[in-house]
Amino acid sequence: MRLWKATLLLVLVSVSPGLTAGGTSLSVEDIAAIRRAHQRYREVWLKGDTDGVRSLFTEDCVLLSPHGDPPRVGKKQMNEFWFPPNAPPSTVTKLTLSIENIGGDGLIAYAWGTYEVGWQTVENGKTTASNSKGTFLNILRKRPDGEWKFSHHMWDATLDRH
Repeated sequence: MRLWKATLLLVLVSVSPGLTAGGTSLSVEDIAAIRRAHQRYREVWLKGDTDGVRSLFTEDCVLLSPHGDPPRVGKKQMNEFWFPPNAPPSTVTKLTLSIENIGGDGLIAYAWGTYEVGWQTVENGKTTASNSKGTFLNILRKRPDGEWKFSHHMWDATLDRH
């Protein structure tokens, strides 16, 4: 009986295209594209390219920030949270992302890992440096053109100001 069950399991796994032990059916190309989306995220923040940041997210994106803050739904609320019009000038000076795992099904994917971000804010001539690190979870959706965009971005944080 055990041999029969083992054989059935082997047959099921062999006829399930793209299924791996991690439960993902993402192609190698999809995984590489998801990694590139995270690399692009890092690059546009470091360049101060707010339009570049916006372009990486879906129109109905959701930001789930730490400390019980309310979810920000859609690009309008994302802009109000990350790029408020009357906020003092801020510059991201450091952003590292370490992706620990990527999975999904070819249309929806997740990536999680750790991050560290540093930024400077100038207000009334005084520069304040801040640093945060923690974990993140991103959900991405694949567009018809093959591009992966962030639909949900969640992170926790420790904050250090100097």
